[in-house]
Amino acid sequence: MAVLKDIRTDNIILFDDTFDYFTSFLGLTLLFYLLLYYVNKLDDFNKYKKLRDELNTAKVQLLRNQMQPHFLYNAFNSLYSLSLKKNEDVSEYILKLSGMMRYLTDNTELGKVPIGKELDLIEKYIDIEKLRFGEDSAIEFRGDKVLMVDKFIEPLILIPLVENAFKHGFYTNSKDAFVSVLFDLNGKQLHFSVKNSVPKKQHFQENNRKGKGLDNLKQRLNLLYKKNADLALHRDSNSFTAKLKITLD
Repeated sequence: MAVLKDIRTDNIILFDDTFDYFTSFLGLTLLFYLLLYYVNKLDDFNKYKKLRDELNTAKVQLLRNQMQPHFLYNAFNSLYSLSLKKNEDVSEYILKLSGMMRYLTDNTELGKVPIGKELDLIEKYIDIEKLRFGEDSAIEFRGDKVLMVDKFIEPLILIPLVENAFKHGFYTNSKDAFVSVLFDLNGKQLHFSVKNSVPKKQHFQENNRKGKGLDNLKQRLNLLYKKNADLALHRDSNSFTAKLKITLD
């Protein structure tokens, strides 16, 4: 093409001009193919990112689905315990349990829910446990839900810590058992703390079964919040404390 250009314009072939035309054409051609290569790679990356996001969404949904039967299993165990005692509050328990199941069916398919709704679920759960263990039991649920207005969170991300506290802090029937649930919002950072007693177990209370609730929660936090969430667990001779910090969008 460079030679033909020389012939057409000057009717002669000059080596220097021909070489300049050739290198210019070659450079533009390489730039064009590099641009095509970059566009194709960008398209592949977008497809990969979309596939990765879809996979993570599927993983999160699977973990949520694992959480629901575990949650309902504990709730029905409490209902069974109350029925054995012929407790007159069983009807109120069933009503609260119905409200909790409504939350599970209506909200857990959503990407995020208002924090107030998640805290309402926890409050119902605690009310049910108070019915089981008595209003005078050492169960604390404290925080200002007004601060949480217009703030959103992944559904069922807080309740595993509360369940875990009751399972290991109250179900042992120790007279010194306690559960304390505290929450606060500092700017965009949600602080959620759960502390429970750790009674000394007798040999007949030993259970080697590994709980899946906390493992499930850790996986979900890693998938959903990555570096925007921090879960700190601490155990001493008398208590177990879980402190969760989440930076909200």
